[in-house]
Amino acid sequence: MAEKKGASDRAFQKIINLVLSHELKPGDRIYETNLVDELHMSRTPIREALSRLVSTGFLEKTSGQKGYVVPLLSPDDMEQVYYSRIVIEGKAARRAAQNADQKATEDLVRLNEEEKRKYQANAKDEYAALNEKFHMAIAEMSGNTYLYRYIQQLFWRSNLYVFFFMSFYNLKQPESNGTETDIRLSYKEHEKIIEAILAKDGFAAEKAMQEHLITAYNSMLNPQSKPVRGHSLLPDNVIK
Repeated sequence: MAEKKGASDRAFQKIINLVLSHELKPGDRIYETNLVDELHMSRTPIREALSRLVSTGFLEKTSGQKGYVVPLLSPDDMEQVYYSRIVIEGKAARRAAQNADQKATEDLVRLNEEEKRKYQANAKDEYAALNEKFHMAIAEMSGNTYLYRYIQQLFWRSNLYVFFFMSFYNLKQPESNGTETDIRLSYKEHEKIIEAILAKDGFAAEKAMQEHLITAYNSMLNPQSKPVRGHSLLPDNVIK
């Protein structure tokens, strides 16, 4: 059983990496048989991985049609996804600060240190995996099964936008025109969230998480400008 789960996990990550590397793009259709040849894996773990990706919203499956589709992206969908992440992950971070034990916080610190190393090495796929671990660790620390479930779904849906519009993951970087561009170092934003959790300051943890996600959203809207905190997508009770 563990071996089967391991194969499914590998297939899951390999499909994610095809999108991360832009070999698969929004609107592309994916077929199990093609993945068997491309990934050199059997159909069972690939089918399981595809089903998991559909459940998170990372891929779509239309009844009566063969294959799976990388969803088309839109400003409205992106706004809805990030609105939800800001609200829900902010609350999870608040609860994580209240519930945090020493081992969980030490694991977060180690994750953040590894994030820094991978970012500096420009290891995009490994950094993406660590980013998932960071956000899901905080979701788990909230102690709320439903927050964890919703955050997992929102995280993977939002990654479609991250992989195609976040400058770190964009394979076709714009040529330098001599202007200065602010560089987002998300691991530093994660560090601020950890500091609040270590201090058991729920309000500060919620605010730091919200600011992190707002900055990510704004940096994708206009990557050449300095991120701003305010945006109409935010609920009235965010960052007060």
